[in-house]
Amino acid sequence: MDNVTLQPNAVSAPTMAHAVRLTAEQFPDQVAVRTVDDSISWTWSELERRAIRLAGGLADLGLVRGECYGMLLSCRPEFNLCDIAGAMMGATPFSIYQTAAPEQIAYVVGDAAARIVITEQAYLANVLAAREDLPQLEHIIVVDGDAPEGTIPLASVTGDFDVEASLAAIEPSDLLTLIYTSGTTGPPKGVELTHANIMATLGGIQEIITLAPGARVISWLPNAHIAERVCGLYLPIVYAAQVTTCADPRQITAVLQQVHPNWFFAVPRIWEKLKAGLEAQVQGMPEEQREKAQAAMAASIKRVQLQQAGEPVPPELDAACAAADEQMFAGIRQMIGLDQTVTINVGAAPTPVSVLEFFHAIGLPLAELWGMSETCGSGTINRPDWIKLGTVGQASPGTELKLAEDGELLMRSPSVFHRYRNAPDKTAEALDADGWLHTGDVAEIDDDGFVKLVDRKKELIINAAGKNMS
Repeated sequence: MDNVTLQPNAVSAPTMAHAVRLTAEQFPDQVAVRTVDDSISWTWSELERRAIRLAGGLADLGLVRGECYGMLLSCRPEFNLCDIAGAMMGATPFSIYQTAAPEQIAYVVGDAAARIVITEQAYLANVLAAREDLPQLEHIIVVDGDAPEGTIPLASVTGDFDVEASLAAIEPSDLLTLIYTSGTTGPPKGVELTHANIMATLGGIQEIITLAPGARVISWLPNAHIAERVCGLYLPIVYAAQVTTCADPRQITAVLQQVHPNWFFAVPRIWEKLKAGLEAQVQGMPEEQREKAQAAMAASIKRVQLQQAGEPVPPELDAACAAADEQMFAGIRQMIGLDQTVTINVGAAPTPVSVLEFFHAIGLPLAELWGMSETCGSGTINRPDWIKLGTVGQASPGTELKLAEDGELLMRSPSVFHRYRNAPDKTAEALDADGWLHTGDVAEIDDDGFVKLVDRKKELIINAAGKNMS
């Protein structure tokens, strides 16, 4: 049987380490991760083989099951490699924001008690500066260029590793990763996520989104953010998807046009900029063309508004929109590289309804979702076949939601985190005795179960790039 006709079964694996093994066995020759120019292109079998050798090298440096190590890397194949190596040895890799200053690096590395940090030339100076306040930091591994004195090149970190014994020892309750929160109201908190948390999240996604083996995704957001970790690493593993890495997020529009992803996730600011760019192109058209394009857009937005209101769409409007889609919008979707998407999502901050209407009008049903680091990014989602604009959707599979007396959204799910690292008081504030996570978001839930976020309990705002700000 041809590989592409098989359906991945790794989502049923007990841990992410077992999922890697299953996908590498089932789809050995399919590309797992690549750069845009294919200067690096690793199949699943090659990625697994490299990860096992790296696990051996990390073990030789003293890394053991249950121990944390840090990664300060851009979106590049080596990130996937280094993360998977840790998962397969039962260690706990965590990612550091690329914008982190030396004191911030020192804080999270110290909090995680990490003795190893893996980084690249662009961030090496900050890691070396942070090392001055980290007496326990023994090894700095550099993935690119020349490794200066006191650091180790990634290529030399190899060794023999008994992966079968390791897989037999790893439990679903073991920590898979730490996600450090933004820390705008104090030091960042280390959200401890287990293999079971992430596997439950991926199982819920699979019930909503169907992607064929080899489906294309782009890794381009900060890996320290839970959204990118799920979309660019964990989900591709269980789907046997192909990841194209985009190290510079400013190049995302060009990468979209090259990759034509089947699933794409972005923060609101990207969709706002894409909308503004397309509108600017229309403004630059000759007058007759411009007026025709603007009329087609107005008609299509009107249809979206009628559909969202549950009102009938006049046949003549429907026909005009169908003609506009064939003559104009299909070409736009192909031009921007979103003509082959199965589903497209936006999250991490509120999205203006006008932006959502615009993309629905041009045939791209952009769907808002909501989640937190503490929930593996899972929580609510607008299903591809039922989207209510202005809401963040319905509860994800396996998720319970309810409102507290003050309107705070409470969530209970297998995706909800284990605890905050070294912060039992913060954990007790967030998780009550019955397992309900107090999200800090004030919400409304309609009769169909769609959630609308209306406020924050704390005086925080989240900007359009998804960053918490006081």
